[in-house]
Amino acid sequence: MSFYNTKILTFISFIIFNTTLVSQIVDIETSRKEDLVGTKISLNLGFNGSSGTVDRTNYSIGTRFDFNNEVWNRFLIFNYSRREKDDRINEDNTFLHLRFARKISSLIAAEFFIQSNEKPLEKIEERNLIGIGLRFSPLKNLRLGIGVFDENEKRINLDERDTVRINTYLNYLFNISDNTSFNTLIYFQPDVEDFSEIRSLLRLGLRVKATDNFFININYEYIHDSSPPIGTDKKNSKYGFKIGYEF
Repeated sequence: MSFYNTKILTFISFIIFNTTLVSQIVDIETSRKEDLVGTKISLNLGFNGSSGTVDRTNYSIGTRFDFNNEVWNRFLIFNYSRREKDDRINEDNTFLHLRFARKISSLIAAEFFIQSNEKPLEKIEERNLIGIGLRFSPLKNLRLGIGVFDENEKRINLDERDTVRINTYLNYLFNISDNTSFNTLIYFQPDVEDFSEIRSLLRLGLRVKATDNFFININYEYIHDSSPPIGTDKKNSKYGFKIGYEF
């Protein structure tokens, strides 16, 4: 049967600690598909709810387009999600990201990207940015990036703000053994006119494959924003532990 020919990922997550993080930095590294050659389109829809003691409605839509060849890596991501509970909106987020990366050599690629997102409950009425950069691949599992982007941000009850930021990142996957790997991801985005205006993100992840089917993930994330949305802290962190079984 086709059921047995399909890999199904079933996981049980145990979160040791978790705080709600409000970050302006969007992790695009985990969304890249550099090894994909060809065209791929995906669409996902989600809906669930309840009524009675708790009236709740959650729905989401997401789509992704990849158009890749040996020279170009291009993708478009769109996501929208909305959560309502007892006639109160708990989430209403929109996200769009378009990226073109052209390989100049085996070591260097040039990038161009456009991004737009809305998070009204986090006081972000609208945030749009456009940027360019260079991406370096000095090692098989190491990616370095440097670029610049222009950001226009409208925060609820605050003046509209235009900022030009430097965008640097490092993504390194270290294979400790055949079954264990450690990933380090760093983003650093200072304002070109005021280097004390900084956004940064550090994410560390350890993945251990205990058997052919059983794995463990341990993650830590730290976010710093020198000018965060109203009602949020400048520094936030979270960490978690996940057990997974694949068959």
